[in-house]
Amino acid sequence: MSDTVEKFRREQYKVVVGLAHPERVEGLMRIASVFARRQKGRIVAVSVVLVPDDGDLDHGAEYADPEALQQSEQMVRGAEEFGAELGIAVDPIVEFAHDIATGIANVCDRVDANMILLGFSPPETPAEGGSDVPARITERVASMTGPSLAIVSLPTDEEPARLLIPVTASLSDAVIRDLVKIVSLFGGAQLTFIGLVPAGLTHEEFEVRAANLRKKVEGVDFEEISCVDLDARDASHCLFGAEARQMAGASHEAAFILRTNV
Repeated sequence: MSDTVEKFRREQYKVVVGLAHPERVEGLMRIASVFARRQKGRIVAVSVVLVPDDGDLDHGAEYADPEALQQSEQMVRGAEEFGAELGIAVDPIVEFAHDIATGIANVCDRVDANMILLGFSPPETPAEGGSDVPARITERVASMTGPSLAIVSLPTDEEPARLLIPVTASLSDAVIRDLVKIVSLFGGAQLTFIGLVPAGLTHEEFEVRAANLRKKVEGVDFEEISCVDLDARDASHCLFGAEARQMAGASHEAAFILRTNV
C-alpha cells in the first residue's frame, strides 16, 4: 500500500462495528453504512475472540476456541462482502483479547475510530461473555476525546430500531445533531440519550455537570420526547433504568435520560 493511500485511509472517517451474533451482522452493517456513507468514510468490522487470561494474545489462534474463531472469521468476512454490496469499504478484523470490551477498545485506538456501533442485548438476556460490554466501552469512551458511541437494538417485528447514545463531556453538540439526522435517513428509530457524569460527585457537582450535559441535547429538534430529565438516583423507576445502569458502569452515573422518536 502506498504512503498516499495509507494516509488517506488513516484520515478517513471510520465506523467501528462490533460483531458478536451472525444474525445481527446485516442489520448493524446497514446502520453503520449510513454513518460511513454520510461522512465518506469506511467501516471497520470487528469480532473479538476471547483468549484465556494466561494465553498469549500474539498467538491467540492457538488458545482460542476453534468454533468461536471460525464464527468470527465468517462474520467479518460476511460483513466485508455485505459492505461491497452496499458500496462501502470494510476492513474486517478478528481481534484476540482477554475480554470483549478491551478488544473493541484496542481496535478503536489502533484505527483512530470516529464512531463505535454496538448491538445491544437487554440486561436480562446478555450475550455470553459480554454482559458488561456496554458499561466498559462507555467508561472507556467517556475518557476519550475521539469516538462517539451508539448502542443499537435492532428492529423486531413492528418495533423500530433503538439507539442508546451516551452523552459525555467529549461528545460535541454537532455530533448529536448529526446522529439525529443520520438516524432519520434509515427510516427512523427511537433514540435514548443518557447523560453520563463521573460517580461519587457531591450533589452540587452532580447538578452542574448534569446541567451542562443536558444543554447538549436541548438544542436538537425532536418529533417527540417520551422521557426526559430523570435524575440518576431515580433511574430505577424509569423504563431505561436497567439499561442506564448497564451502560454507565461503576465509574459513571446517569445524569438524565431522554427518549425520543426520530
